[in-house]
Order: sequence, then C-alpha cells, then structure tokens
Amino acid sequence: MSSGLELYNSRINHLTSVNGATVIHFSVAYILKVKGIPGCDPGSEWSQEANIVLEDATISGAPPPLPNTVADGFLEVDGKRYEVIPIPLHSKNKARLSLRFVDNTEVDIVGTTPRIDLSGTPIFLEEIR
Repeated sequence: MSSGLELYNSRINHLTSVNGATVIHFSVAYILKVKGIPGCDPGSEWSQEANIVLEDATISGAPPPLPNTVADGFLEVDGKRYEVIPIPLHSKNKARLSLRFVDNTEVDIVGTTPRIDLSGTPIFLEEIR
C-alpha cells in the first residue's frame, strides 16, 4: 500500500522555524492510501495532522495569513515534482515547496532534507475510485 499527502485543499495552521528548520504544520492534511500511485490509482482518502519539515530553509514571498487552505502547490525534490507527496519521504537533497492559497497568497520554501511527520489519529473520509 502506498501513501501520499495531497496538498490541494489541505489546511495549514502555522509555519515555524526550529533550530534552522522550517516546519509547515497541517491541521488537516489529506492522505491518500492506494495500491499503486497516490493521486492516480483507486484507494481511500484520510484526514490527519502532519508536518512537512525542511532543514536549512528560506522562505520567499510574504508569509500568508494563517490558518489558510492550499489551492495549489507542489514539492520538487531530486528533479521530481509532486502534487501528492509520497509518504514516507526520504531525501538529503535540496527541495522546494511552492504553495498558493485560496486567498491567492503564495509562498516558496527552499531547503534540504525534506520529510513528512504524521501525528494524531487518521480519520477515514471516503473511497477513491
């Protein structure tokens, strides 16, 4: 079973810096669980709290008003662009998280060693066909 964090419609509560890392906290992250490729194949959709962490990160663009909902975005790692980010995510390389919110504010966060940390209890939402 494969999993991925779908950026579209996920809700970000805050951006913080901790020891040189930027932590993007999702109070509602949409997690896709499928037998195949998340975002392409049938499976199920879940809601769960999550953090995307980027080490040595810089933020460009004005920080958006938070909480806010993602209208569009992607994570680019190792030359690959993900709108549904694979879980687990392991890379030591440079990454760029680009987010556009429903109020049309935009932010880019560039750093290294991206990872996704899930927390809380996953909540089943629906089957994906």
